[in-house]
Amino acid sequence: MANPEHLAKLQEGVEAWNKWRDKGFKSNLDLQYADLQGANLQGANLQGAKLQYAKLQYAQLQGAKLQYAQLQGAKLQYANLKGAKLQGTNLKGANLQSANLKGANLKGAQLKGANLQSANLQSADLQGADLQGAQLKDANLHSADLQDAKLQSANLQSAKLQSANLQSAKLQYADLQDANLQSANLIDTDLHSANLIDTDLHSADLQDANLKGANLIDANLQSADLQGANLIDANLQSADLQDTDLQGFNLKNANLHSANLQSADLQDIDLQGAKLIGTNLSRADLRAADLRETNFSNADLSHAQLSTVQALGGNFSSATLTGACIQDWNINSETQFDNVICHYIYLKENQQERRPSHGNFAPGEFVTLVLKISETIDLIFQNGIEWEAFSKSFQNLRVECPNSEISIQAIEKKSDGAFVIRIEVPPDSNKAELEAIFKQQYETELKAIDARYQGQLQAKDREIEIHRQKSTEFFEITKILASRPIAIENKNTMTEESKYDQRGAQFGGGFAAQGNQYGGSINNYNYAAENKQNLAEAAAEIRQLLDELAQSYPTETMPEKMVVATKAIEKIESDPNWKQRVVNAVKGGGVQALEKAIDNPFGAFVAGAIEGWQES
Repeated sequence: MANPEHLAKLQEGVEAWNKWRDKGFKSNLDLQYADLQGANLQGANLQGAKLQYAKLQYAQLQGAKLQYAQLQGAKLQYANLKGAKLQGTNLKGANLQSANLKGANLKGAQLKGANLQSANLQSADLQGADLQGAQLKDANLHSADLQDAKLQSANLQSAKLQSANLQSAKLQYADLQDANLQSANLIDTDLHSANLIDTDLHSADLQDANLKGANLIDANLQSADLQGANLIDANLQSADLQDTDLQGFNLKNANLHSANLQSADLQDIDLQGAKLIGTNLSRADLRAADLRETNFSNADLSHAQLSTVQALGGNFSSATLTGACIQDWNINSETQFDNVICHYIYLKENQQERRPSHGNFAPGEFVTLVLKISETIDLIFQNGIEWEAFSKSFQNLRVECPNSEISIQAIEKKSDGAFVIRIEVPPDSNKAELEAIFKQQYETELKAIDARYQGQLQAKDREIEIHRQKSTEFFEITKILASRPIAIENKNTMTEESKYDQRGAQFGGGFAAQGNQYGGSINNYNYAAENKQNLAEAAAEIRQLLDELAQSYPTETMPEKMVVATKAIEKIESDPNWKQRVVNAVKGGGVQALEKAIDNPFGAFVAGAIEGWQES
């Protein structure tokens, strides 16, 4: 019970009470269980007072000093505590329903299990306050400072938390259903397993927030900042994530059923095994996302950016893919496209390489196209091809990926002069990685060739560029390919009988242009009989192979002839014994001699590959 003397003095009025306290009565103030309902205590100095279980309903406590007061179990319904000083105050289990705490200072206060339902805490300072298990349903916490506050298992249903500061607050298992957190600061906030159903998080800052296992069904996350947030196992069913930046997120196994992710930035996101059934991903950016075994059935992916995604085993059944970009996406035979809706697609970014080029796909055409694409890589050379660099880079790719069946499917020259070489690869291979390996090696080879010609021609950079452009001309291809001596018939003969007798002849390397000789050296060839025989046999086998392949593949254009040469290299390489024979023959007789003996316009290309085997 309250101390009668203390209670009587308080009932004399705030002015008398404060003067009495100023004279030295500052401790051991006992007002426990006091009935102060409706009392006018504005500005009263109640610091450290014992007010456990006091009846303070409707009391006027504006600006009162209640620091470190003991108010456990106190009844403060509808009390006016506007601007009151409650730092470190113990309000554990107190009833503050509908109380006015606007602008009050509750820093470090103990409010565990307190009832603050419908209370006005607008702009209140609750930094570090303990509100675990507190009842804050319908409370007004607009612009309140709750940094580092403990709100585990608190009930914040329908609470107003617009622009509130909840940085680093603890909200594990808190109930925030229907709460308004627009523009709230939730940086590094722990919302593990929190209930955020129908919560409004529009433009909220959730950087590095922990939302693991949180329930975000129907939540509004439009324009929210979720950088670094943990959304593993979060339920985002029907959530609105329009224009949200989720780049690099881990949403593995997340439930995004019917969520709105229109125009969302989802680059590099991990959505492996996630459920996006019926999700709106129109115009979303999913570049380089992990979509393995992700369920996109009935999802809207129209005009989505799907470049370089990993979609092995993904389910796109009944999904809409019209206008999507699928450049270098990675799918396999287990990726499902049943009843997919797609009128047209882009094979390159920035709406390039539309398929079909005009009109819409006929039924079944889209699936046929994507399955074909899944087994190929298109290498595009806008400024022509340096064939020597290509040959070495392609062989290096096969060496780097010994477990992958890699071959040239087709070579196409575009009307703008660009070359497209289509490489056939296994459906399950990482096409982006293979392309990167090739391009890196190709650039290395180009630099080596540039350096070589700089030394040989003493040319400027412009001259090297001209040379590379010339290498795309069909007449020059074989010369540049080989970058080694080309056998030329000796036309200066004495008699018909000695017309093809080249004994003692010398063959120069490099090539001639505009009357000048570039590169090369003079070599004297005096082969032993055995070496000559081995070389002749190897050349005959290769020549026969090229002739056989010419019967199965068209050879009218230069790209078509290059395909035949590549097939020949693949055939020889696939037979270890054959490969070793030709390598040995080259060691004994030389690459130039083999090239001459093959007697085929593209013997240089085959010889170049054999030279590469010899070097490796």
